[in-house]
Amino acid sequence: KNLKTGSFLNRLGKLLLHLFVVLCLTLFLNNIIKKILNLKSDEHIFKFLKAKFGFGATRDFDANLYLCEEAFGLLPFNTFERLSDTLLFYAYIFVLSITVIAALAVAFRNLSYSTNQQSVYKMGEYTIGLKPETAYNLIHTILFGFLALSTMRMKYLWTSHMCVFASFGLCSPEIWELLLKLIHLYNPKRICIMRYSIPILILLYLCYKFWPGMMDELSELREFYDPDTVELMNWIKKAVFAGSMQLLAGVKLCTGRTLTNHPHYEDSSLRERTKAVYQIYAKRAPEEVHALLRSFGTDYVILEDSICYERRHRRGCRLRDLLDIANGHMMDGPGENDPDLKLAGHPRFCEEIKRNLPPYTAYFTRVFQNKTFHVYKLSRNK
Repeated sequence: KNLKTGSFLNRLGKLLLHLFVVLCLTLFLNNIIKKILNLKSDEHIFKFLKAKFGFGATRDFDANLYLCEEAFGLLPFNTFERLSDTLLFYAYIFVLSITVIAALAVAFRNLSYSTNQQSVYKMGEYTIGLKPETAYNLIHTILFGFLALSTMRMKYLWTSHMCVFASFGLCSPEIWELLLKLIHLYNPKRICIMRYSIPILILLYLCYKFWPGMMDELSELREFYDPDTVELMNWIKKAVFAGSMQLLAGVKLCTGRTLTNHPHYEDSSLRERTKAVYQIYAKRAPEEVHALLRSFGTDYVILEDSICYERRHRRGCRLRDLLDIANGHMMDGPGENDPDLKLAGHPRFCEEIKRNLPPYTAYFTRVFQNKTFHVYKLSRNK
């Protein structure tokens, strides 16, 4: 018995050592490739993860932009309540538990070097054959689960995989064979009945509970209605526009015009450009903002009141606050500031430009306005 235990621990240690070596080689080669190609596309992700899991605060604009979004926070508990209402969570946990137990049993049997054929056969009676595709999806669903728990935005990977994984288990003859054997009710006919009747009953329940609400929602479908945005899109002609990432994505989609920045935030040069364009919401001098925008060939800049006077986020997470912190300036409004932050030498650009003072009209001319958007044309002779 001691020899068998030692053999099992020896093989387990070798397996862990091999995995560690592969991981180290992967990280090493990845860093070498990045240095050779001068890639910096994911550096903001590491800063975000470091701050998210409490390994030090950061003033990095890109990392704070992620930290302040609810979508990049922890998965809220009410997600499990909504998944339970559809019975998905219960079915998923049922299949996951059985598959994990089977996987552990098979792994223990394969690593133990057991020569007792009788015990191997007995163990095989109470474990399902763990096929390669089952093990592959088991690993994926566990990894997706941890990813979704740590970052809410990643739940789209997990929930879709939950559906696939749960449906596999409920329709799998191996799962039902194992359960029926455990409760001493094994019969091939019973397996067939269970694997077909359970999914059908669940589908009938879902239709009964959600069909009326779904039909009500479909009956209320209407076209996108945002008159301020529609008015802005209709006004835009040939020019290069600067503004927020989300708005410019709509400008590109609706008008096809040239943009300075867009939501492809994984490129380091685009991140730097976006941060420079967002200085329109910071406390910067008009000549500085004009020089930054003109360096990108900008003809028009679009200011949004919803960003300039943002109330959706708490203090410290508003876009203007992130810019102030990154620029070393004190934030607006009541509340504490870090002791090394200083008063800005200029007022907030997006607020001050609307007063049409000479320092601003010399560089910017308002050409479009509604209750949501303000568009300014940049002078070319400055």
